[in-house]
Amino acid sequence: MNVARQLKGMAFDLVDRVVPVKPVVHAPDLQTVLDRESRRMHLYFSRNCPASIQVRRHCLRLGLRVVEKDVERVDAYRNELVNGGGIPRVPCLRIDGEQNSEWLYSPDAIHGYLNRRY
Repeated sequence: MNVARQLKGMAFDLVDRVVPVKPVVHAPDLQTVLDRESRRMHLYFSRNCPASIQVRRHCLRLGLRVVEKDVERVDAYRNELVNGGGIPRVPCLRIDGEQNSEWLYSPDAIHGYLNRRY
C-alpha cells in the first residue's frame, strides 16, 4: 500500500470518528423492516481503507444496521471473507439469501445495490 493511500485512509478514519453520520429518518414500521433486512448483510471493511469507510458511512446514512466485520482486527472475519467470497479484498458486502450468499466487492457495486434496494 502506498503512502498517499495510507494517509488518505487515516484522514477518512479520523473524519469518520469525529463527524457523525446523520441517518435518514424512517417511520418506525419501515425501520423495523429495514433492521430485519439489514441483519442479512455483512460488511467486511478496514479502518485504513477509504472506500470501506465511505461504504460504511453510506449504510449508516441510509439507516441500515448492517453487521460490520473489521478484517484487520479479527482474523476470523478475514478467514470468513477469503473462504466465503474467495477474494481477500475490502470493502465487501455479503448479502445472505434464502439459498446462497451474494458477495459484492466493488464500492460502486455496493453503492448501486444499496441505492436500488433502499
